[in-house]
Amino acid sequence: MIGRIFGNRYEIVELLGGGGMAQVFKGWDRSLQRAVTVKILRENLCSDEEFVRRFQREAQAVAGLSHPNIVNVYDVGREGETDYIVMEFIDGPTLKEVIRSRAPLPPEEAVELAKQICDALEHAHERGIVHRDIKPHNILITRTGRVKVTDFGIARSIAQNTMTMDRSIVGSVHYLSPEQARGLPVDEKSDIYALGVVMYELLSGQVPFQGETPIAVALQQIQEQPQALSILNPRVPSALEQVVLRAMEKEPARRYRNARALRQDLERVFTGQVAGRLPHADDDSPTVRLDGAVARIDAELAATEREEERKGARRADQGKGKRSWGVWAAGLLAAVLLLASLTFAWTRYMSVPEVTVPKVKGMRVTEAMERLEKLGLRAEPNYVFDNANVNMVIAQDPEENQVVKQNRAVKLTVSQGPKLIRVPNVTGKPLRDAQVALKEVNFNVNVEEVFDENPAGTVLFQSPVANSEQPGETVIQLRVSKGPEAKATMPPLVGSKLQEAQAKLEPLKIDLKLKLQENATLPPWTILAQDPPPNAPLKPGDPVTLTYCIPPANASPASPVKSSVRVFVPNDGKEHTVRIVFVDERGGQKELYSHRHKAGEIVSQEVATTGKGTVQAYVDQTVYWERKVE
Repeated sequence: MIGRIFGNRYEIVELLGGGGMAQVFKGWDRSLQRAVTVKILRENLCSDEEFVRRFQREAQAVAGLSHPNIVNVYDVGREGETDYIVMEFIDGPTLKEVIRSRAPLPPEEAVELAKQICDALEHAHERGIVHRDIKPHNILITRTGRVKVTDFGIARSIAQNTMTMDRSIVGSVHYLSPEQARGLPVDEKSDIYALGVVMYELLSGQVPFQGETPIAVALQQIQEQPQALSILNPRVPSALEQVVLRAMEKEPARRYRNARALRQDLERVFTGQVAGRLPHADDDSPTVRLDGAVARIDAELAATEREEERKGARRADQGKGKRSWGVWAAGLLAAVLLLASLTFAWTRYMSVPEVTVPKVKGMRVTEAMERLEKLGLRAEPNYVFDNANVNMVIAQDPEENQVVKQNRAVKLTVSQGPKLIRVPNVTGKPLRDAQVALKEVNFNVNVEEVFDENPAGTVLFQSPVANSEQPGETVIQLRVSKGPEAKATMPPLVGSKLQEAQAKLEPLKIDLKLKLQENATLPPWTILAQDPPPNAPLKPGDPVTLTYCIPPANASPASPVKSSVRVFVPNDGKEHTVRIVFVDERGGQKELYSHRHKAGEIVSQEVATTGKGTVQAYVDQTVYWERKVE
């Protein structure tokens, strides 16, 4: 994906992170020459209509929003089968990264961040958009400390029914409002609840509810109260704790009516003048003085008890005559009830219709539950980490085609996706240390070596980026320095012969190009010009052009030069080979004579040559005689 260009404009530079629906990259806008964020729907989801609709919904939701605390959307497009959104690039950490590194935050800083989030939510709510997934991961912090809310991937218009059609829970479970956890319609107050959870985490360093499974956490959101902030962090003022608790009320009606009201209380929190939590229904009656009320209540209770005792005594006297009849009637009634109970038990437990368990393995959990319920079976999902798609049923008990009674529980093992592991930061480390750190947490490694000024073996870049969460066995791409590139310079070649110049340039692995130029004054094959000039830096693959000369086409041919060669063959009793050759200026060699001769012979030959060079006579492999020819 790195280097790919979308819309003939946005070049992908590096991976910033990603989730189950999309990957987020840093990009470069070639038209406006600025950094951007490019959010790209995962390839395996491009054919899933629900995810495509959700992805497009994000673009539609944010397109109408323009606020300093909301990430701006610049462009939306589709390249082939890939949907993408181009957004403002924020050079800063997520709020989750801030929490991991510094929480609990000072109350003053936490309140300032929360007020900016309120401003973003107020703007969105006024335009009819509920975010539905407010969490620290979706809140960016610029280098100047400004909050930027992002990721409206599951946002909906308030006018829409915000409960998914399959009644699946939408949102991040640790920040879900109780109504979201129940799968009920949500409104602005669901975002306020999620912001309350974020404030709780900022002030305490932990989320209010934790559990081994998402379902366990969701049930806590519905049923339980969080641990007091004042216990986890004594620095939190009582007024601020009350503001957080009101934002996290289980009943939406008891929360702040809107984000502006929450912000107003945050502005007054350090003065103690906050509206605070609403009184419970039992406390709605007017305040009254209770002087002597306890004594009066006790007296009235005592009088009531005495009156009941007198009535009981009278009823006892009246019932003595009827006791025998009552015993008989009671026995009859007990027999009737016993018979009815046995009949009901038989009908309920012994005479239950049987059904065949369908195959739901491989289906989405919502579809599986719906299919089982139609047959009168109960589904009991159990969520586990697995490489299968999220919410996919990967096992069932009983198995398909088994015959069971209606109302039988069918246990479903459901994938909640692969377990995500935080990618360690290995940039700047030696390659060996980086490989060990990544393999220890179950990541694979792929290495690309490049020339760089950093020492050889230093990790220059990693993808996915550090601190992003990825499934185990993900391949982490490492770009590693192999040290500075060896530098070469262009040698001076003008005036030398072409063959000599080629020999000097061959080790440099350059791209050599040759040009011809006629010249009547210089010897043929002489270098007349070179590009680049002497001492210019060179690296492999660079183009180098040499211009060399040849005689003009209309030049008259040179007259032959005759040379007399006389060779005395050694008188050693052996035969020897006598050779006469002509070596021209370019180093080319032409054989003029070659013959075997007996020992002691005298060989005389006259040879003719054209051009400048050297005539040489050999006895076997030894030069016996030579003469330059001009």
